[in-house]
Amino acid sequence: MPPAVATVAEEPSVPGRDDRAVELPPPPHRESLADADLLNSLDDQPGAPGSPLTAMQKLEQQMRLRADEAVAYREWEDRMLSIGTPAALKSVEEIRPEFADVLIPAEDLLQFLESAKSSEEAATAVTNELVQPAPIVPAPIEPTPAAPPTWSSIVPSAADYPPPEPVEPLPVIDPALGLLKTGSHEVTGSPFDVEPEDDVDETDRVPTGATWPFAVTADGVAIPQPGTATAPIPPLEAPRPTSGEVVIPDDRRRGPQAFAFETAGLEPTAVDQRVAHSVRLFWLWFSANSSVLSLAFGGVLFSLGVSLRQAIVAAFIGVAISFLPLGLGTLAGKWSGQPTMVVSRATFGHLGNILPAAIAVLTRLFWGAVLLWLIGASAARILVGARLAGSFSERQVTLLTMAIGFLIALVVAYFGYGLFARIQLALSIIAAVLIAGLVVLTWPSVDFAKALTVGDGPWILVVTGVVLVFSFVGLIWANSSADLARYQRPGTSGAASMLLAPLGTTLAPFLLIAYGAVLAASNPATATGLTRTPIDTIAALLPSWYPIPLLAATTLSLISGVILSIYSGGFALQATGLRLQRSWSTVIVGALLFAVAVLFFFTVTDAAPLFRDVATTLAVPVAAWAGIFAAEMLTRRRRFDTDSLLVRGGVYPAVNWVNLSMLIVATAIGLGFTSATVGWLGWEGYLFGAAGIPLSSDLGGTDIGVLVALVLGVLTPLVAGVPTVRRQEQTRA
Repeated sequence: MPPAVATVAEEPSVPGRDDRAVELPPPPHRESLADADLLNSLDDQPGAPGSPLTAMQKLEQQMRLRADEAVAYREWEDRMLSIGTPAALKSVEEIRPEFADVLIPAEDLLQFLESAKSSEEAATAVTNELVQPAPIVPAPIEPTPAAPPTWSSIVPSAADYPPPEPVEPLPVIDPALGLLKTGSHEVTGSPFDVEPEDDVDETDRVPTGATWPFAVTADGVAIPQPGTATAPIPPLEAPRPTSGEVVIPDDRRRGPQAFAFETAGLEPTAVDQRVAHSVRLFWLWFSANSSVLSLAFGGVLFSLGVSLRQAIVAAFIGVAISFLPLGLGTLAGKWSGQPTMVVSRATFGHLGNILPAAIAVLTRLFWGAVLLWLIGASAARILVGARLAGSFSERQVTLLTMAIGFLIALVVAYFGYGLFARIQLALSIIAAVLIAGLVVLTWPSVDFAKALTVGDGPWILVVTGVVLVFSFVGLIWANSSADLARYQRPGTSGAASMLLAPLGTTLAPFLLIAYGAVLAASNPATATGLTRTPIDTIAALLPSWYPIPLLAATTLSLISGVILSIYSGGFALQATGLRLQRSWSTVIVGALLFAVAVLFFFTVTDAAPLFRDVATTLAVPVAAWAGIFAAEMLTRRRRFDTDSLLVRGGVYPAVNWVNLSMLIVATAIGLGFTSATVGWLGWEGYLFGAAGIPLSSDLGGTDIGVLVALVLGVLTPLVAGVPTVRRQEQTRA
């Protein structure tokens, strides 16, 4: 047996992850005798007086040692499996054979022996409980007494046992993933993390069908039962929770530090760093969507020509639809521990996913640049209007504020999840306080009696409102939904994650949009102002001392959105196939985002076409992708093969032609039912024209093509994709 000293094992180098030395605990020391040595020691004194009693005492002593050693070994083995390095697993493989006979339930045997020697009545009771006795047949009376038994006949030998059943292969823990795999066990999952093993009681995991190998005579002597065998040694496996993932003790979990650079890229997040609970997803998303500029969105909905109740219904349906891509994308990140556009390879294939990943990069650049531009424009308008800008002009303040916001966002995104999560918590608390304060201060401007007098408009306009809310709330972050779920603790509820992430994304926008509609319906001047000059209009509703809180309520949430755009855009850029470290991809995306924001600053004079036309145009392919991706998540019964998501040639194909083709077709059909007023997008709406529907009509202006693309995307896997998913899952089995 190797000396019981601690060793240090070097983990293999994994892309995007620093090499770390892990100190391994020493293996337990064995003092009990092996089976062969124990038999020989008992047979050495077959004829000595009192030898049966002496042998029983010796056997009892050995069983006590084995019981203690079995407990010590199990604790050591569980600790090594939780470490999960190749050196730790190799050590377990080397040491385990030496404890094979110890792992036979020695505690039960020890308890049996103690009961057997206590008294004749106790021995009989134990025999009746543990042994199914055969019918007693009177033996013929022998003329001479039988020879006393030897201890070789009392203690079972190898000949008394049937050949051992084959033991399952030892599990392998991928050092890059930290996940347990065995030859026969496959981690499965469902959208609600209900595993087939969840309903199995722990006692069912103990091997059954074994017969107790001893009977006890009236003299208290253990007699072997030929043809019986002890319970087989269970195969080596780590403790498993119902989610099917490796248990990491709390004292070994270490979440990402605030000022430690995040090195994880496309590979799964290390299990020992997955410390977040489901509730964290709520405030990770809350601050990124809680800017008071959403009040202007409520004014835009009301200006469509609908009533207050129709505007609120449109906002509610829009955020409700947003739960589909956001919730299922979050579950995908929790299952795999990988970014959204990497998991998307399971749906479109490694090469086929290049197109969705490129769309995701474009989406992140566009929305990040818009948010950064809004930071500069809003801050400049507030500071200049409050005469706090000094000698700087509004355009100078806009550009300067954009630069400051960009530098803050880039630094946070470069450090990664650890710093970002802590900043999001602080921003979420501040945003909630500021929103509550804004509502209290503007409440005198609400006139429900007047707001409710506005009559309903055509209900087809509600569809326009639904599309706008869905495009601006749900689809903005659909291809980033898994990026913040990679650090979820394995044991957390998948249903809770699917609920809290979309709730954090949509709650603040829904409340602000609805309240903006109430303000707009209360006063026609406010309705016009929220649509044309939202910052000036909101500032006019507040006391004169509120400029600084208004500046914080407007810009802090936007900065949070810019950080998330750069952070998520870096993963999307990596998912296109470019071989970049996360840090470099983050810098590249940040630089491009700032360049686009500066382009908007110099070229855009009216934000309405930018939001209405360009945003809905980008929303069409994102909706088609989100529908296909979400529907495939609904059909999956097993979790993702994370190795195959990283390297071609695994479970997932190079191109899933059905899904990729439908992504293109659904996008083309969706753009045919979308209209735009910008000249270079005037070709959109061609299917409206083919159907004889004027673009100037209520239906022609709905941009219903976004919802059409989403529905076509959802139907594709449900109709034609289930066999492909099942083949992938069978390949993993």
